[in-house]
Amino acid sequence: MALKSRLNSSKAREIPALRLAYSAPVLNQSTIEELRRFTLPATKALPFVRLRADDQPMCRPESFWHVRSTGKRETDVRLGRRYACEAIAAMKADHNTHLIAHIVQDIIKDATERARKQGRIRSPIALGFLIGLSEAMAAAQPPADGFPL
Repeated sequence: MALKSRLNSSKAREIPALRLAYSAPVLNQSTIEELRRFTLPATKALPFVRLRADDQPMCRPESFWHVRSTGKRETDVRLGRRYACEAIAAMKADHNTHLIAHIVQDIIKDATERARKQGRIRSPIALGFLIGLSEAMAAAQPPADGFPL
């Protein structure tokens, strides 16, 4: 048995090992854009987005709508309009067409939680946000093919 293992080990030394060469693919602009879209840096930087405690680059935020009222209606409406502008800019920067849908979904979730706790569902910040979105859509030019944005 010992002789046999010696023969096998000497054979292994005589046969050249196969070497595999791997070269990573060249990063092109579309690959970089896809990585950016999955990491959502502009979205995660929004002041009303709440990140998870153990946030990782590929993790989705904990909440897309985490706001606190100032207690002053006009200030909150202006704040919501500013948030709408920032959200549109982040949506374009991250190439994330679903961002506004996620935000509106979390606004609805926030309103239902507020109704359950406080008995009221209106939020001046959310109202300002929706006003800002409406103004941005009204100001946008429709595409040449006639379909809505």
